[in-house]
Amino acid sequence: LKRYWKLLLVPTEQLNFEQFKKWTNFPYWIAATDVVHQLLSLDSELEQTYQVLNSVRSAVQHQDWHNYNAAFWNNKTYSEEMKNTIKTLESHHDEIRNTFTTHYSNGPLEGSNNKIKAIKRASFGYRSFWRFRTRVLYVFKIKTKRALITK
Repeated sequence: LKRYWKLLLVPTEQLNFEQFKKWTNFPYWIAATDVVHQLLSLDSELEQTYQVLNSVRSAVQHQDWHNYNAAFWNNKTYSEEMKNTIKTLESHHDEIRNTFTTHYSNGPLEGSNNKIKAIKRASFGYRSFWRFRTRVLYVFKIKTKRALITK
C-alpha cells in the first residue's frame, strides 16, 4: 500500500485503464485501475473510504447537492480518519449547502487582500498611512478625488 498511495488519491474517472505497464509489486502487465482494484480488495474499510471519497469529490465537482448528501449519510463502515472528516462536513452542513446553491465566491476579495499584503511586505512598512493608502489605490487603479488622497 505504501508504494501506490498516490493512485488511491486519483479520482476514479481519471485512472488510466488503457495503458498497461509493469508495476513493481505485480509480476505481470497491469493497468492503473487494476492496481487500485487489487489494493481495495485487501481491505473492505479502505474500499468503503475510497468510494465515499470519490462520491463526495464528484458531487462537489458537479455541484450536485443530492449526491453529496447521499455520499456519506448511508455508510458507516469507513475509516476513523474519514469519520472525522465526515463529522467536520456535518458541522458545516448549512454553509456547504449554500456553496452549492449560490455561486458567490470570496476569491476576488482574498486576491485583493493578498495584493495589499504583498505591498506591505515589499515596502517594509510605511510611516505614513496616507502614502500606503495612495500606493494601494495606485496599484488597484482606483481614481479618487485629490482631496481624499492627500492629507
